[in-house]
Amino acid sequence: MIKVIFLSLLIPFLYNGNAQTSNRYWVRFADKINTPFSIESPNEFLSQRSIDRRLKSNVAVDVQDLPVDPMYISELSILGGVTIWNSSKWFNAVSIHVSDSLTLDSIASLPFVLSIDKVKSLPLDPKIEFATKSLGHSNYHHLYYGMAFRQIEMHTGQLLHNLGFDGAGMTIAVLDAGFDKVDEVDVFSTIISEGRLLSTRDFVDGNNYVFNSSQHGTAVLSCMGANTPGKMVGTAPKANYVLIRTEDVASESLVEEDNWIAGAEFADSIGADILNTSLGYTQFDDSSMNHTYADMDGNTTRISIAADIAASRGILVVTSAGNMGSQPWYYISAPADADSTIAVAAVDSFMVRAVFSSYGPASDGDLKPNVASMGFRTACTFPNGNVQQANGTSFSAPVLAGMAACLWQAFPNKSNMEIKSLIERSGHQYNTPDYSLGYGVPNFYEAYLLGKEESLSNSDELLRVFPTQFTDKLNIHFHSQGTGNWKLSVLNNIGQELFVKSLDVTDNQYVQTVLTDELMRLSMGNYFICLSKDDQEISVSKVLKIIP
Repeated sequence: MIKVIFLSLLIPFLYNGNAQTSNRYWVRFADKINTPFSIESPNEFLSQRSIDRRLKSNVAVDVQDLPVDPMYISELSILGGVTIWNSSKWFNAVSIHVSDSLTLDSIASLPFVLSIDKVKSLPLDPKIEFATKSLGHSNYHHLYYGMAFRQIEMHTGQLLHNLGFDGAGMTIAVLDAGFDKVDEVDVFSTIISEGRLLSTRDFVDGNNYVFNSSQHGTAVLSCMGANTPGKMVGTAPKANYVLIRTEDVASESLVEEDNWIAGAEFADSIGADILNTSLGYTQFDDSSMNHTYADMDGNTTRISIAADIAASRGILVVTSAGNMGSQPWYYISAPADADSTIAVAAVDSFMVRAVFSSYGPASDGDLKPNVASMGFRTACTFPNGNVQQANGTSFSAPVLAGMAACLWQAFPNKSNMEIKSLIERSGHQYNTPDYSLGYGVPNFYEAYLLGKEESLSNSDELLRVFPTQFTDKLNIHFHSQGTGNWKLSVLNNIGQELFVKSLDVTDNQYVQTVLTDELMRLSMGNYFICLSKDDQEISVSKVLKIIP
């Protein structure tokens, strides 16, 4: 059984507005009190050469050397129409571009902002319009999600929600230890009143009543299904849910794996799209039942075999990786080892691995865990109705499962394995996976754009962008059908529209254009080139900015 630890932490609220402006500003922060960096560990932010130079000159490392608090930068970045250009640790400040005067007012009201100085006016070119919007932040902001904002924003989940993908029509089966007072707690009230609690089943006691026994399932469900704006909103607030009790917290034995198999089969029978299980098994009260690491090959334990069978039936199976990362058994647990599951590791709000998160690989060498999500100080609702923060891959898994439901809602014709692939490919360390976080923390808006790119690949108006890896120039070719307001947009991977180029296009025209100067200011990383007509996306192409 995955162990749960309860913590409490409050997070400040944000707000966003719409009025237009276009200027550069210098924003100074009030402090570095909560920075994750420390002068006692200068190697985390200074090179050894820099440290040696200071020692030679008898210059001590002090607070001024500490980097700007990354959470402060993150809180600015998520506001629509804000582009971070540079930061200064010496002045504890950032240089930003703002295209929205109301957003500037919101920045000024943040408790950690000391001052704002205008440093440059930027006239708008009639053809190249700098970012005036960021998909999603005007409708779904920090105040809306309450304490759950960071675990959603980490995955750019608010962008999918603003596009209308909130899990509606998707069914998530939750296999857990009990769902104490889910039928009473306010954050779940819409699940019941809207008829989205499709079924309940208790495979431990053999009945249909699951609203007791354990608060674990209550907390897990809230990560996905909570829907009380201003208090807590989960990653899939409009999904359908099936609540299934398979774990007996009073003991630990192999029968619970068999309960789980019955629960998975029930989930399959009721038509669940996604199965979330924040349970894992390695050792039992009777040591003769224990699994070994060799058993973690995806094909030995019954529960893992059953997980793969569920996946073969088209269900997306999302599992906790396990909480044994600092224990003698530090590997993943079953069924996280199953080949076709998405095993989810835990990170903190800075996307750093939580110390308890279990390691891979599976014993047959398969990459595990697959991805990671927020499992340290994750916002959860408990049977007393309070939103608290808890630790465990028990919570990173449902956060991700809910986001997967939103992504699948956007692409209903894709298979479970295609959705799994999109999620993995959007991981922040997809090109350098490891046995700690797998492919890393998925960016679900990037996954959405990757899915759009695939879905539009057969369009007669296919966008051709080359080279796919560029330094300062991109060639754009496409064949138009119909007149209208044609535009090329460049977006970053958190949905911010960095600039737009309007195009003079007629019907049945072969269009060739080049982006050059517009690309010089972009930093290294992934971007998406979007072709639209009358504000409707026609095609999307992913490119990579490299430094020569």
